[in-house]
Amino acid sequence: MSQLLDLDAELAAGTEHAKREIRPRRDKPAAAELQRTLNDARRQASAPPPKAVAMLRRALKIVEDNPVSAAKAARLCLDAVEMAPDSAMANHALALCLERLGRLSKALQFYERAWKLDPTDPEIYMNLSTLAWQMDMLDAAEKFLRIYLQMVPNHTGATINLAGVLRDKGGFEASIELLRAAIYASPENYELWNSLGTTLLESGKPDEALTFYDESRRLKPDYARAHHNTAFAYELLGRPDKATHHFREALKTASNHKDIITMTHGLSQSLLAMGELEEGWDLYDSRLDPTHKNMCHVLVDAPMWDGRDLEAIRGKRLLWVGEQGLGDEILFLQLAKDLLEAIGPEGELRIVVERRLVDMIQKTLPEAKVGSHRTMEREGKLFRAVVGFEDAAPADFWTPFIQPARAFRHAIEDFPEEPILKPEASDLAHWRGELAKTGPGLKVGILWKSLKMDAKRSKHFSAFDQWKPVLKTPGADFINLQYGETATDIAYAKERFGVDIHTLDGIDLKNDLEQVTALAASCDLVIGPTNATTSLAGAAGARVWFVHPHANVWTHMGFGRSPWFASSRSFFGKDYADWAGIMNTVAEALDELARKEKAA
Repeated sequence: MSQLLDLDAELAAGTEHAKREIRPRRDKPAAAELQRTLNDARRQASAPPPKAVAMLRRALKIVEDNPVSAAKAARLCLDAVEMAPDSAMANHALALCLERLGRLSKALQFYERAWKLDPTDPEIYMNLSTLAWQMDMLDAAEKFLRIYLQMVPNHTGATINLAGVLRDKGGFEASIELLRAAIYASPENYELWNSLGTTLLESGKPDEALTFYDESRRLKPDYARAHHNTAFAYELLGRPDKATHHFREALKTASNHKDIITMTHGLSQSLLAMGELEEGWDLYDSRLDPTHKNMCHVLVDAPMWDGRDLEAIRGKRLLWVGEQGLGDEILFLQLAKDLLEAIGPEGELRIVVERRLVDMIQKTLPEAKVGSHRTMEREGKLFRAVVGFEDAAPADFWTPFIQPARAFRHAIEDFPEEPILKPEASDLAHWRGELAKTGPGLKVGILWKSLKMDAKRSKHFSAFDQWKPVLKTPGADFINLQYGETATDIAYAKERFGVDIHTLDGIDLKNDLEQVTALAASCDLVIGPTNATTSLAGAAGARVWFVHPHANVWTHMGFGRSPWFASSRSFFGKDYADWAGIMNTVAEALDELARKEKAA
């Protein structure tokens, strides 16, 4: 075994999951660049021995032609490193293979060895930057790219990568200026125009982004990535009709299977947003493709029911497994009664959800059996195991949580009015008593943010300042339903707006979902973005006002509001993320409601 690396142990450990899914830009594959450098170095005195050179050439060709054979290539590179441990090229090649294998930490170690041995090789900095970017080491990625650009000025790929890193750090202005300068020097480069569009898009300006995507497509009409990004911009602008067109155009020239799946998934959601449910549900199966970024492999020894043939599950044991987030499980739980009816009394519905939901759903649906799931990561993939049915007879079929929608939701008329969740009467009575202590006004539960608020997600949520007109509404008492850290915002509301946001005792707003549902249902109104708590409120029949950054949400199915929650209403602005307009409209509606309630 090598003293430098136990490759068998690395292979057995599987793939490390990259913290960021990136699309780095290169003029040539890294293996091809290293192969070229190796060819140039053979005549130099510092080159590895001829036998090591032959091993490296073979390894790099394997990786370039067939990346799935990276393990074989890594063994050749490790042999070369053992033969020439002070060769920067050998260490560099081994790092490249380890990165292909998903052994990111070890790859970083050997890239660093290569860098120390030859700090003049620009390709080492490029590869270090890409790896650091994947590992969410954004400062390091920026540093390596800036060094690379000093060594290779005006390199388009490195400029686009640096703009992407700056974008991920929230440095939108710096990213824009970098790309503007590059476009000034190379105005015919369609990739630069596309990249600038993406920076504007991620900064929350999809309307401005369209100008740059349009120019990218003018320069290269069949550029799939620009069509895809244009479609996404139109999604944010609430134009699923335009998005659908550009997703279809992108699919005509998509270069690889992963891109095809990503674009098909986007197309499916645009179709659903337009109310084109049949094609939308069919294409939404793309989320189940192994290459989709959110794909979770369910560890069930049973065939999957795809939602097409209802007779196939009649009288059968069906395992219905949550596949996405907590909010989605609550949303699609409404399909449970349809499934129970389709299976019939001779069959059995087994519902598998997030652990925090188990007790409440079991009480809600005593005809079903409810268990939970556990998710683990292995070799860069997510796997989901089912818990709670170990002693039960094997399931005849399993199906992902959203899949039955294909069978039961063909038109708006298929969405029932009755709420699926029914909190305990004693819990409702308790929380109504607690709410009465907060004052005489309308009881308004509010949520305003997500636990995960990075540069990409924050644009989908209103700044807390924008809530001022809502919070200043006379005749309303505001109740904190926001999980996570809230003390700073609540103190800010008191100091700047003169408004108390009441946090009630005796409830864990993140974990005690049964009581959260009862509290939300006890309020006269709940206002907030689409998340687990507002979904719980809607599923319990509470009056919910959703605030959305854009006007067409795919789960609205072209209806203008969520048909999944009959008691809900949705608020949109004139443009994307028009939070001032949205909150002013909400404030006007709340003032009207408070006046009506007071008059009654």
